[in-house]
Amino acid sequence: MNRLLGALLVLSIAVPAVALAADTDPKKQITAVDRAKARSIVFKRSDFAAGWKQTPPVPDSDATCPGFNPDESDLTLTGEAEVVFEHAQALLSVASYSEIYATKDDAVKSWTRSDKAATARCIGYFFREGATDKTTKVTIVSAGRMAFPKLAPRATAFKVVARLAITNEGKTSTLPITIQFIAFGQGRGDTAMLAITPGTGIPTADLRALGKLLAARLAAAKL
Repeated sequence: MNRLLGALLVLSIAVPAVALAADTDPKKQITAVDRAKARSIVFKRSDFAAGWKQTPPVPDSDATCPGFNPDESDLTLTGEAEVVFEHAQALLSVASYSEIYATKDDAVKSWTRSDKAATARCIGYFFREGATDKTTKVTIVSAGRMAFPKLAPRATAFKVVARLAITNEGKTSTLPITIQFIAFGQGRGDTAMLAITPGTGIPTADLRALGKLLAARLAAAKL
């Protein structure tokens, strides 16, 4: 699941410094069948209303979250897919990712090593690293677990609240940002979504609808 977090943040924030280091990545033995199953799980354009568009993935790099980099080098990945959608007229980004391991045991090991309280801290760290520049300062207001229905055998959710201070022509304005990260696991597969929105985040009903969609597709993949 830690790889899911890194991949989603690469996609959602366009930060080329968020993927996990190569020496801790699982081995890849991608098969056509599991690649197709992974693609069947992630969000599609038809899942969103008008005004949303899919954007291309951003290349990975070897940066990691300080103090938290679970080693998955003993595991084997056989399928993966990733997509990101952005709203054309608002600062809204929703990404999803799926990965399939060679065995259920590999998937459970990955999940157990990564589903830690440190995940929330890393979400905040990656967002701050990606959003900070000469005109923007990022403050992480809070980071922790978030209540969410258990829609799959393995389930977890985190929320990070950030504040952006943006300076333009000598004037500084602030913008609250909410990051919501939800992940599910079943059998050999894991899937996750990450939403970055201004204000208080995606409304609970909408977030649950998106979560149910991913969980249903994960179950349908029969992993």
